[in-house]
Amino acid sequence: MSTRPSGFENRLKAALLARLPEVTPAPAPTRARRYGIPLAVGIATAVVVAVMALPGSTHHGSRPADGPTKRPANEPEIKKDPDGSLRFKMPEHDQIPSLVDQLKARGVSVALVPMRPRSQCSELGGGYRGPQADREAEVLQHNDDEFVLKVNAKTVPPGHTLTIRWSDYYPLGEQGFGFGVVESSKVPSCSIDYSEGLEELLRSGAASKDPGPTVEVPVPTAAELPEVVRTLQAQGVSVMVTEKKPKSECTHEGGGYRGPQADPEAEISGRRPEGPLRINSKTVPPGYTLVFTKWARASGPGVGYGVKETSKVTPCEIDYFAGDGAPPAPPSQ
Repeated sequence: MSTRPSGFENRLKAALLARLPEVTPAPAPTRARRYGIPLAVGIATAVVVAVMALPGSTHHGSRPADGPTKRPANEPEIKKDPDGSLRFKMPEHDQIPSLVDQLKARGVSVALVPMRPRSQCSELGGGYRGPQADREAEVLQHNDDEFVLKVNAKTVPPGHTLTIRWSDYYPLGEQGFGFGVVESSKVPSCSIDYSEGLEELLRSGAASKDPGPTVEVPVPTAAELPEVVRTLQAQGVSVMVTEKKPKSECTHEGGGYRGPQADPEAEISGRRPEGPLRINSKTVPPGYTLVFTKWARASGPGVGYGVKETSKVTPCEIDYFAGDGAPPAPPSQ
């Protein structure tokens, strides 16, 4: 079953409203840095390796065996600039092993790092290069309205290695094309996958059971929010609205929202930047509530959303970017 409140179908834009800011990302080592490329925007932000949205492969992965890798039908293309630099677009998941083989054949120091659940990997990472003052020393480049990766002696200096993440349980687990540049002596043997529910899914060998009836709605505007909430509640959905307020008006810190899910079917937005929200027993499990967030201040962003335990939902949350709610500045050195 799929139902939509009338009047919203044509409103949702490709740049879907961001998830609630309080959704805590999976823990990452503080000694390293990561760049994140938002799925629909393409703006670098500081986060251990760079993680970029893959172009959309839906094939299940298989761990590359030792020796020559089977070439995918759509083998990734690597271009060579006049100065000797190598450039290539973000690969699809099944292209990654072939890409690594091609780079090695061209003399690049590159390593394929397998993703593993927490119980199977104890690597904390570290040693990755952070943002570079010289833009030409960054692996990630913006070229002709698209992101490409560039490899040369500046972006991957001597004594360093380009690492690329790989998952043999794709499309389960963390998504995206993960890469970074690290000292060669610190190349990790694995990378921890922090997505929720991964261990259980891998033990069962398949995604969880059928979620049953699904209700679909676009992300509403603040004006549409009351109608959407009434419609969802009438269909038996556990849904609430919390308001972002200055610290002087609210004492609830927020947080506690579900993080990235190992099962793509358990994601409230289905990992699709264009939406809509998909509400069923997987995305909003029993004991959990779909929470919409609106801002008290006029300059606040649009309606946010997330899923959290019903017992932890509060009528308001502190807006740390509104005047007195802003976090204190660090002490001067």
